[in-house]
Amino acid sequence: MGKPVPSGWSLAGGVVVQAEVVVALIAGGAGLAVAVASVPLNYALARRVRREDEQDLMARYRDPFLWAMHDLRSRIRTILDDEFLTRFLINGEDAIPTSVDFMNVYARRHTVFVLAEYLGWVEIVRRTVGFLDLGDQRMNRSLLEYLTTIRRVLFAVDLDPIFHVPTGQQRAIGELMIVPERDGERRNWRCIGFAEFCARLDRDEYFAGWFKRVDQGVVNFASQAPGSNRLVELNMRLTELIDFLDPSQTRFPLRDQERPHYRSQE
Repeated sequence: MGKPVPSGWSLAGGVVVQAEVVVALIAGGAGLAVAVASVPLNYALARRVRREDEQDLMARYRDPFLWAMHDLRSRIRTILDDEFLTRFLINGEDAIPTSVDFMNVYARRHTVFVLAEYLGWVEIVRRTVGFLDLGDQRMNRSLLEYLTTIRRVLFAVDLDPIFHVPTGQQRAIGELMIVPERDGERRNWRCIGFAEFCARLDRDEYFAGWFKRVDQGVVNFASQAPGSNRLVELNMRLTELIDFLDPSQTRFPLRDQERPHYRSQE
């Protein structure tokens, strides 16, 4: 017979082991098992948190991005349907005549602004979420295709000169149109408004220089015969993109309504 096992010890596999060691080994093994089992759970939780952050970004940026698309499309339609540029740049129409020719300056600057604002939001989306995550790979791919198509329409050399913006200039204008802002510890972006845009045109030659070519295209177009294949194409592509992001017309319920009988100055 073997020697008796001392008090507080146990026999494990023919080896005498102190009871506290056995308890420690069991506890350690259980802890390891819990840790291993928690890896998939922690990964899932991290993905969920990241997903919620992405959805928050999407909610924050999708609506202003849609407004920028809507404003650009609205201006394109007034140019095509109401001869907006010809009326104010050539004919000098103004409901309230002033000595500073307000509507002439406004028409030029705001037309350039709505294009620049759209490019600014494209840059924000590019920097922040890559592209707006719609929760479905097929929809994400479709969105990227819409944005790519509009980018190509803007730089196509075989279309009208108005709104001809090479790819690099599109990025540069987008970069100039956005400014950072803080939301707690998170860094967000916003697009500058029309008032700030005009102020920077007046005081910042470097900033204004990036828009001279676009502005000249607007001025030249005002004296041409009505019609523009680039604007027609942009109108169609922007409409498709807005319909894609707002299929139920929740944000723009009247966008398909017939044109009003009065002539809008917008």
